[in-house]
Amino acid sequence: MAQLVFHCPYTNQPIPSGIEAGADCLRKALDYPISLRCPHCGLLHHGTIADGYLTDEGEPLAPPRANN
Repeated sequence: MAQLVFHCPYTNQPIPSGIEAGADCLRKALDYPISLRCPHCGLLHHGTIADGYLTDEGEPLAPPRANN
């Protein structure tokens, strides 16, 4: 199984979530909120499952959101 990974908005370094799942499973929870303590900058980052990507795919789980 692949691991769900996010990126630090300040350092652009990967933040492993510790969540292992397949893309089909995670696509059912794209809007689910998640908060991760960043090992790079030390801050708590907030987002949704859709903001991450799977390590074996390298592609986002959902298309980028338009900023309104």
